[in-house]
Parts: sequence; structure tokens; C-alpha cells
Amino acid sequence: MTDVEAVRGDARLIGEAKGRTQEKGIDADTAYGQLLRRMISDSPDIRHALIVPTSSVWHAERVPAHVRRLLRIDLYEVTDDDQVRPHPA
Repeated sequence: MTDVEAVRGDARLIGEAKGRTQEKGIDADTAYGQLLRRMISDSPDIRHALIVPTSSVWHAERVPAHVRRLLRIDLYEVTDDDQVRPHPA
């Protein structure tokens, strides 16, 4: 089951969101695995996203930016005041 799915025209974003937990690294690794299993189409109209709290951004960035770009995985940060920001790749 997908945590977040957004559609606009032909574009589709499939996202996995992780909350504020003690196991930040394991959660990020799990989320990447979940995203990879959901990559069932090579359509350029589909992107994937990992959505994590600020405290987990460092763990999500362990997958290098160039790899995230190749896989079309965007990283979004949810700040402590619940603002959502795209995190630069």
C-alpha cells in the first residue's frame, strides 16, 4: 500500500512517508526498499518520493543524490513545524 499518491495529468508521484522514530536509519532503508518494490513501470511520467522528518534527512541522504536522480526518487523533508520541503538532490 502506498502512503502518498498524487496525480496531475499524466504525471504521477508515488511516495513513502516515515515518521519520527528511534530507528531513523532502518526506517530510511525500509522506505527505499518499499519504493523500489513499487517501481513496476519505467514510464518517465512516474516519480517516487521518500518523505522524512528533518531528523531523518541525513539517513535518507546515505543513498547518494546521483543514485536518487537515476531512480527518479525525490526526497522531501517534513520540518518540526510540519512544513514540507523538497530536499535538493
